[in-house]
Amino acid sequence: MLKLTLRPEEYLTINGTIVVQLMRVAGGHADLAIHAGRSVPIVRGEVLERQGGERPACLAPPPKKKARSVRDQYFRWNDDRERAVRAMRQVMDRLERNGSGEEAKILRTQLDRIIPAVWEDEVTK
Repeated sequence: MLKLTLRPEEYLTINGTIVVQLMRVAGGHADLAIHAGRSVPIVRGEVLERQGGERPACLAPPPKKKARSVRDQYFRWNDDRERAVRAMRQVMDRLERNGSGEEAKILRTQLDRIIPAVWEDEVTK
């Protein structure tokens, strides 16, 4: 089995006659556009299996439990967000050193409400 990684708007061709384009990825879902002749049957796997069809043997077995990060349900964690959190923590440390400990404590509480430590631990592993 060939495994490819595509970015939105990238495409692949199959046998020179079928074109599959990744339109967008959001919320754990991918939107595909498929251009193929009417004689080519295209059936979603879920529908095929519901109608009694077999899951192709070349596919990995379906996960028993959806592997979905709680963090990703809200927003994607990335390097920019990681740098922003570090910068905010540095500012809070300076506030504490300069005698504004109460303000720093308030900011830390609010930041922890936005970004629970569990998410940060998951990202740094």
